[in-house]
Amino acid sequence: MRVPAQATTVARTLLRTQRRALATENGELRRQLQFWETYIAELERDLARASAQAWDTVAEVPVRAAWESIVDARLAGERDRTWVVWADLDEFKRVNDRFGHLCGDAVLRAVARRLEEAFAARSPVVCRLGGDEFGVLARDLDRDADLTRFTALMAEPVALPHGCSVLVAASVGVVHAGELASDASREDLLRRADADSYARKPHRVAGAPSPRTRARVLGAHAIGAAR
Repeated sequence: MRVPAQATTVARTLLRTQRRALATENGELRRQLQFWETYIAELERDLARASAQAWDTVAEVPVRAAWESIVDARLAGERDRTWVVWADLDEFKRVNDRFGHLCGDAVLRAVARRLEEAFAARSPVVCRLGGDEFGVLARDLDRDADLTRFTALMAEPVALPHGCSVLVAASVGVVHAGELASDASREDLLRRADADSYARKPHRVAGAPSPRTRARVLGAHAIGAAR
């Protein structure tokens, strides 16, 4: 059966109209897709910049400013459960001088991981306060058991690049926010923890000498080729 010419013309017109509509719709979809791809890329760049500002890329922990904001929040919401641990590495400069900064960075990362492991049951937030000093924000600390765990972890040598290892010593101070005045600030906690790291000989790690003498041994215990 032959299709009338008029019907054919109408069909072709409809087809062209649909094609134009689809082309327009596809063009709009492409524009929307391009917009969202650009928008997502911008968000990713913003997130990367924010992460870089909030992350210590050497020790792979939050930077001090980010950590302090978390401490402030804990103090405001659960002061009686809040503890701060201060860990100060002994003679860290000797590691950098003897083995180089790449090895020093490896030590910082290892200590950060050991702090996280030692206080893993205490909702820890670890940061590098500066240089070779670390802070740990913890909840419901068991002072003796948790510090004993950290001592055991620190007794193991830290593996360094190039097949060497080194024993790391540290001074450790602990303060419980609930033991301070109700208006004690984050700065008060840090000062007390820092002072405690010098005063509490039993909480020295890896057998380092008295904090007051600061007769450091870190870096003096190089252990040749890695096992």
